[in-house]
Amino acid sequence: MANIYPPDIAELDSKYQKEPTIHNELALEKAKLKYYEAQLKENPGDKEMERRVSHHRAEVTRLEYEVTIA
Repeated sequence: MANIYPPDIAELDSKYQKEPTIHNELALEKAKLKYYEAQLKENPGDKEMERRVSHHRAEVTRLEYEVTIA
């Protein structure tokens, strides 16, 4: 399956795969959230994009919490 993400996100994903730290995962999730928010802005009302934004926003929130308690 081809990578659907732009090169900057693919690079963060590669970094996370090589070194799966919470900080790398957080950087990856923030980049994905930004990407999907931009996609949703271009296609308002797209239910799939809304679902993805919601998912990645929850992941960013969860990871930021984990970083603060670590």
